[in-house]
Amino acid sequence: MYHWIGKPHLSSDRIRTIIKDNFNTSHEGLPGNDDSGAMSSWLAFHMMGLYPNAGQPYYLLNTPLIKEITLELEEGKIFKIATKKMSEKNKYIKTASLNGKPYKKAWISHEDIAKGGELIYEMDSKPSAWGTTILPPKK
Repeated sequence: MYHWIGKPHLSSDRIRTIIKDNFNTSHEGLPGNDDSGAMSSWLAFHMMGLYPNAGQPYYLLNTPLIKEITLELEEGKIFKIATKKMSEKNKYIKTASLNGKPYKKAWISHEDIAKGGELIYEMDSKPSAWGTTILPPKK
């Protein structure tokens, strides 16, 4: 819900806390029943900085936990998500660019990802105005 009130950094904070408190490499490091992959897919998406919004053709964008990831798509296309200056301290998105152009939305359509390209975040130690003005669709 934080994205819809213009505070995507609060989603990122919540996600980091959930992952830190509930996921680890121990025998009990995956919470709940993962028979259908719900918990592990939740973790994988959030580590990439993507939150699939059920039934909608877009993903909410959050701070990734991986500095760089490349998704291999159909027809040889790739979609890369990368961060600049990411660290334990620099955990907030300061600015973003999609295919070299400023990207101010804290959400991205599935169609944009499927086209291939590159989403790059510049990180900072405090929340910024990024993602606070163009809110996700309400449907």
